[in-house]
Amino acid sequence: MSYSSSSSETPRSSSAGAPGGWVPPTPEELQEMLPQYEITALLGRGGMGAVYRGVQVTLDRPVAIKILPPGLDEADATYSERFRNEALAMAKLNHPGIVGVYDFGSTSNGMLYIVMQFVDGTDVAQMMAQQGRLPAAHAMAITAHVCDALKYAHERGIVHRDIKPANIMVGYDGVVKVADFGLAKMDKGGQSTGMTQSGLAMGTMHYIAPEALTLGVLVDHRADIYAIGVMLYQMLTGVLPQGMFELPSQQVPWLDPRYDAIISRALRNDRDLRYQTVVELRCDLDAILTQPVARADAKGSQGAALSTQARPQRPEGQPYHPPQWQTPPPPGRELNLGFWLPVVGVAAALVGFVVWSEKSKSSVSPKVEAAAAVAPAAGEAVTAATAPAGSDAPVPKPVFTNSLGMQFIPVPGTQVLMCIHETRNQDYRAYAAAVKGVNPTPAYSDKSPVDQAGDHPVRNVKYKDAAGFCEWLSQKEGRTYRLPTDEEWSLALASVPAERRVAGDTPEKLSNRPIKDFPWGSSQWPPPAGFGNYGDTAYKEAFPNYPFIEGYTDGFPTTAPVMSFPPNRLGLYDMSGNVSEWVQDWWNAQQKERTFRGGGYGSREARDLMPSTRGRLLPDVGYGNANHGFRCVVEGEVK
Repeated sequence: MSYSSSSSETPRSSSAGAPGGWVPPTPEELQEMLPQYEITALLGRGGMGAVYRGVQVTLDRPVAIKILPPGLDEADATYSERFRNEALAMAKLNHPGIVGVYDFGSTSNGMLYIVMQFVDGTDVAQMMAQQGRLPAAHAMAITAHVCDALKYAHERGIVHRDIKPANIMVGYDGVVKVADFGLAKMDKGGQSTGMTQSGLAMGTMHYIAPEALTLGVLVDHRADIYAIGVMLYQMLTGVLPQGMFELPSQQVPWLDPRYDAIISRALRNDRDLRYQTVVELRCDLDAILTQPVARADAKGSQGAALSTQARPQRPEGQPYHPPQWQTPPPPGRELNLGFWLPVVGVAAALVGFVVWSEKSKSSVSPKVEAAAAVAPAAGEAVTAATAPAGSDAPVPKPVFTNSLGMQFIPVPGTQVLMCIHETRNQDYRAYAAAVKGVNPTPAYSDKSPVDQAGDHPVRNVKYKDAAGFCEWLSQKEGRTYRLPTDEEWSLALASVPAERRVAGDTPEKLSNRPIKDFPWGSSQWPPPAGFGNYGDTAYKEAFPNYPFIEGYTDGFPTTAPVMSFPPNRLGLYDMSGNVSEWVQDWWNAQQKERTFRGGGYGSREARDLMPSTRGRLLPDVGYGNANHGFRCVVEGEVK
């Protein structure tokens, strides 16, 4: 049973198997039994009892309180002992990757309870239910952190025996924690003290090691390794490894085949042929990377966290905590990504699935002095309006060029470098050549005279293909490439007043909150000559039946070669016009449509070019919007 703030367990009025159709007490009733805690909500119930959210009054800290129905000892003499076993096992484990235990006892009417650390987040099972399979980078990071936690437990003679996605918690801060040691087995002097029920194997069926199903065989820590293998396979593929299962790389395009060997070894029926320790398994995971996942150990006060993009998203209505962005450090000091971006390949966070056989030939350290020209002073908020449009401040130069010749520059107020130009036809064709089934020249039915030259932006791209390009490039180079978030894109626009964001804002809401100054820094209309590629007089000649911007000429009827117009003060080109650009965010809380920004070569209405304006489209919609393109960001430090 998970006990996070977004628990997937649904409270019910009765439970099969509970004595007399037991109904858990209401929060108010439990409050009377445990006056030292403020009980705020029933999070869920399952086969092992019910879980509540509460606050430990004396220390004012949030807690999760798990209770056991009274009278269960009558049906199973070991039930309360297993519950007590969970408390004792977890209390012995002081590790940032393991849910902590604060208290244990029984209520006046005989219900056992355990008070645990409250995880403000979700669990991996819910993440998979929402996303299907997880990105390989995220699966890698989660698995690595689980290995760190279990290494600590195994060294103390404790075997979890119920490793599964629902027992792996992921906070909104990205910290991964192993929960529910309720079935834990503690070895003392070689003697098993593991709990069983009527001689049955303990655990969840799909994750139970074969030896646990064999009568008379003692289970040891290698059962946890088997379960890790099952969970890693499931996270990578979205399905369980059953029967003669296909290897992950046969199911997931461009997945590093080294995962196949790791999973196959972890899932050996003969435990003597498996990894003998989680340390061995983690070392093989780390070998996929040129730099391993940051380790979480008992010496630290906080667990290693997933990168921002790997973290679960806080649902609508939950308290909002803004990202803790860091501005670029002064010259000569490298970015410290030890906590913020722990899952790194060569320089990017959370790239657990990279194929590093082909690294970028161009590898340079970020010259943060270039970013300093546009970064605000210490203590000043980083906003898009820190410097006015058209100022004489020097335009920063790119600090990194990848193997495709794409150039990147830091975006102040974020932890990303953004490509200075939109993704080009030549970049997208390299992706299509490497990945089966990708159309190298997404066509559009309007028969428009679009130049397919390599230096023009690729257009008419679905969201899922834009995201697929980033994932392919991540594997190719050993860095984390992705689409920018809506907020990152706004910060990169740079030439307009900053948007005012509040809790619960979505692109839909922000789009309905107009910013009247255009990207050129004023309310002037039409745009100043030569500012960007919009629906101009040349566009009118190519499409005589369509409206256009009277009095404006940029010379391109459709797309222009990237970087044909002046950059903004951050050194980014075509942030307004040429093609509109996908960002990661859902349009609204319904999570049906993705968002795009920036306008394109056909934009001709003033509202189309307002910085606050967004568009939306279904992510899997068939090709049909000629203006859609994208640009990439790369996470973190690049050397």
